[in-house]
Formats: sequence, C-alpha cells, structure tokens
Amino acid sequence: MKKVVLAGGTGFIGSYIAKRFEQIGYEVFVVSREEEHTSWIQNDLKNALENAELVINLAGKSINCRHTEKNRIHIIGSRLNSTKLIGSAIKACSIPPELWINASAAGVYRPSVDEPMTEDQTDLGDDFLADVVRQWEAVFFDFNLPATRQVALRTSVVLGRDGGALKPLVLLSRFGLGGKQADGKQMFSWIHVEDYFRVLLFLLEKESIGSVINCSSPNPLSNKEFMQALRKTLHIPIGLPAPKFAIQLGAKVIGTEPELILNSSYVIPKLLLDAGFEFEFPTVDLALNDLLTSK
Repeated sequence: MKKVVLAGGTGFIGSYIAKRFEQIGYEVFVVSREEEHTSWIQNDLKNALENAELVINLAGKSINCRHTEKNRIHIIGSRLNSTKLIGSAIKACSIPPELWINASAAGVYRPSVDEPMTEDQTDLGDDFLADVVRQWEAVFFDFNLPATRQVALRTSVVLGRDGGALKPLVLLSRFGLGGKQADGKQMFSWIHVEDYFRVLLFLLEKESIGSVINCSSPNPLSNKEFMQALRKTLHIPIGLPAPKFAIQLGAKVIGTEPELILNSSYVIPKLLLDAGFEFEFPTVDLALNDLLTSK
C-alpha cells in the first residue's frame, strides 16, 4: 500500500486531505502532538517517512490571531522548526520520500489590486507575513535532498465546508452583514479544498515540477465581488458593508489582525496552468455552489 505522511494534519485542511488520501487507497500517517498520531520525535518521524511516496507539511501556528511579539515568535518558530525536523528525518531515511510538499503562503507577494502575482514575481511584500514566508522557504530549500523532490506550495485562502475562512463569512452574511469590507476593491485569491487536494496528486505525477508553486484558483476576484457571490449563493439579497474602522475594531475584539481582511491578494497559478492542471472549481460560483448548496 502506498504511504503518505501528513504533518500538522489535524486542522481543517489536513483532516480533509487525510480522508481523501484514505479514500483512494493510501495509508496515511498523521504527525502531531496527539497520542494517537505519529510523534515529532525524530526516530518516530523517520520511521513514518521511510519509503513514503509523499510527505506534506502543514504544521504551524495559525496566523488568525493578534500578531503580538509572542505570537509572531510562535508563528515563525512553529513553521521553521517543523520544517527542520522533517528535513533532518528525511536525510536519515534509507528510502526517503519521493516528494516533499511544504506549505507556504501567497502572503509573500506584495499587496496588489491591478497586477496579478505569478511565481515569476520578484517584487515581494515587506510586511510580517511576507517575511515569515521568506524565512520558511529558505529553511525548506536549504536542505539538499537528492532523492526527494521539493515543492513549496504558496497557498491562498482555502474554501471548505468544515472550517477556514468561509464559515465566519457565511455567518456574517446570514446576519445581514455580508457586504463589502472596507472599499471592497482588495483582491481575494482562493482555492476550493478539493482542488487543493487535486493539486497534491498532480504534483505527484508531474516529476518535472520542483520549485515554488502558487496554489490558487485561476480566477481571483475583488472582496466586493466575492461577498456578492456569497450572498447570491445563500439567497441573501442585502449585506451591510463594513467600513475600515469597523474591521479594525472588530478584529481587535475577536483577537485577529485586520490586515488578513484588508490586504489585497491577487495571485495567479501560472506554473500549474502551464503544466496542464485543470481546476474542478475554477470560479467562485462553482466553488460556493458545491460547498454551500450540495449535500
């Protein structure tokens, strides 16, 4: 039986991926601090990685929090440390994994409303989240692993039924607060969780790909357009807008950062498209219809 190792696989995305790999016949090893899973102890991790077809690292503290100095240290440290542990365990393997996919983030790009960011972009962001990605990818690609192909997946917002960004936006819309946020012009890049899983399978097949990849729908849209599409899917005709000051105040109340909503993310998956990947949910209408109306 083919084997996949999923580090940090207890969250919304990881749980979905683990289930989907099991459905197509893989043996899935989840690495976490929970007793029923593989531990982060190097020997345990090495044994799980031996002869695996794929290891996926999703481990890291959520950025959906206040970016205090303490949380910043934890956000960076959790990503760098998990990456270092996996890389060291792979180096110790007799038969190392064929492919190591490390999570990364589209937040590395500078905010843009008029120029799409592709993997060729060298004008990167200069804020905290962009710096996190730069450090994360540097540690990842610093490993010299001749037998293991490495891909960093710069992922945009993942939409799914069971968690992530979609749930609170649906709740806001149901309470009549699903209008544009700030001026609504900031771009919103996203991907359906099933397409995220299908990208993983595609990368397994495409042995020529070993680099940084944008993991995002080919059709990003503005915040205003996204909220309109969400209300349309939910059959909610009106949504009150949220001005910038209200978002800044509300973010402080619920313990998150307003920039997660206010920053513009305009990302295009050029390398995936060039390699022939076909999205099952290329538009937000298709994605929302599947996630919110189908059973």
